[in-house]
Amino acid sequence: MTAKPRLAKSELNSTGRTYQPAKPRMRNLGAAIFWAAILDYRSTDQEAYEDAKQFLYPKTPEWQHHYDWAVRMAEGVNPAWLRDSLNRFKGKWG
Repeated sequence: MTAKPRLAKSELNSTGRTYQPAKPRMRNLGAAIFWAAILDYRSTDQEAYEDAKQFLYPKTPEWQHHYDWAVRMAEGVNPAWLRDSLNRFKGKWG
């Protein structure tokens, strides 16, 4: 006796997570400013280096204002972590 072919069930029973496509990485102005400043700080161009140094390690209220504004624009960046990281790597970038 030959068994009659049957179709498989069309319902899927799964306890795993459903596939979630990766969200595209969003860029933001603040992160771009800090990235450019870090590259300038590491640059051999003395003028770019000096500007980046004033921005990343502000010593005047004006430069501090610029730094604080960029931190606010860097969505998702913890300001304390950023300051700690910049201070930690300062001597290694020179």
